[in-house]
Amino acid sequence: MSATQLTSIRVYGELADFLGFTVFNAVVSDAAEAIRCLIANFPKLEAHMGPRYYKIIVDDIELKPEE
Repeated sequence: MSATQLTSIRVYGELADFLGFTVFNAVVSDAAEAIRCLIANFPKLEAHMGPRYYKIIVDDIELKPEE
């Protein structure tokens, strides 16, 4: 069995206002899994995020949409 490590998922601005927090800790392996985790835990989030554009930054590096 491999060890699990919590990852801090940080949100800012309007998304933080919508969710009511800025940091959410979860066991995830990449950015896509972090987004799926948030959507699974906050049912109204997917509809809220749909028409908007978001930057995803991992370790101070902004990911491109294809990443």
